[in-house]
Amino acid sequence: MNTIYAAWAISAGACLLIAMGLGFAVRIAPGPLGLLIDQRGRYSLTHVQVVMWTIVVLSLVSGIFWGRLLDDVPDPLGFDIPDEVLGLLGIVAGSAVATKVAKSAKDVTRPASVAASSPADPPRPAQIFFLEEGQYADRVVDVAKFQNLIITMVLVVAYVAMAIDTIDDAGSAADVTVPTFSGTFLTLLGISHAAYVAGKLPNQAGEPAGLTVETRETGLPADFKPRNPK
Repeated sequence: MNTIYAAWAISAGACLLIAMGLGFAVRIAPGPLGLLIDQRGRYSLTHVQVVMWTIVVLSLVSGIFWGRLLDDVPDPLGFDIPDEVLGLLGIVAGSAVATKVAKSAKDVTRPASVAASSPADPPRPAQIFFLEEGQYADRVVDVAKFQNLIITMVLVVAYVAMAIDTIDDAGSAADVTVPTFSGTFLTLLGISHAAYVAGKLPNQAGEPAGLTVETRETGLPADFKPRNPK
């Protein structure tokens, strides 16, 4: 099983390096976490979700394939990806699309109420948890984001542990498969993402301090003060 573990570790490392490398290519706050910046220039929980599950699931699939190939298993791609895992990726991708649609609509209809970031008002990782619009933007934790991230972290850790247990229990590389999980956990993740997307819909009262989508497009006023100074 050492070949599977080594291939998985190398695949995960490669995915992580690619993600970090792309982060240095962004125009706003380039760096190892740059891939987590959204179209508003803010750190995004949606991006965290997509990147996290992509690295976990795809690195595991890649690791199993390369491990089977290096151990001379006939048909190294001859293993199934459970429907529950495909459903998980579908939920995460669907949530990302729905969230982007909701954000884009508000950027057009309520640009003065939506917080944005740029080098003039830099993003910070804590924005993953904070409200994104209204007078309390970047000042109050969005509980829908908090519960969504906690549930995701629990499921990611549990899934990695299940994958390790599955590999340990396999008699040979030919017996290693992508682990599945119960429909209950998939339902929990679906409810969590539904609540997260629904939390994007209500309009928050007031206008945020600092940079907004509107001022980012029209230019900074003379009395501009950044919401998140360096």
